[in-house]
Amino acid sequence: MFDFIGRKKSTNKTKILIVDDEPDLVQTLQDRLEMNGYSIVTAGNGREGLERAVEEKPDIILLDVIMPIMDGLQMLEALSKHPECKQCAVIMLTARSQRQDIVRAKTCGVVDYVVKPFDLGELIEKIENVLEHHSVAAK
Repeated sequence: MFDFIGRKKSTNKTKILIVDDEPDLVQTLQDRLEMNGYSIVTAGNGREGLERAVEEKPDIILLDVIMPIMDGLQMLEALSKHPECKQCAVIMLTARSQRQDIVRAKTCGVVDYVVKPFDLGELIEKIENVLEHHSVAAK
């Protein structure tokens, strides 16, 4: 699940917000992404994630769908009402793989949709692709 071999380290301090209610997954993602040179902020539910996004203005948000208090899609909809977060690129990172979930997320503006379980090397490539193609690193 977490292939780290051969990944290049990020030379900038791109800020990534991880919003997921699985502490072990969050910690693993945080460790691996920090090893690649990213600055990481975390949240355990959608409401906390929304607060962190508004405060921290991350470049990228890795967002789960199924969470307590406020799910990821609700957070995504609420995030769209905050103009200071318009530059945040969102990658859904979830076990939800049904077409209607993907369509709803894409309608809300996500740049990519990754289904768990996933390969960490592929996730890092997707993050790098977002940084290259969506100009979020130049905030």
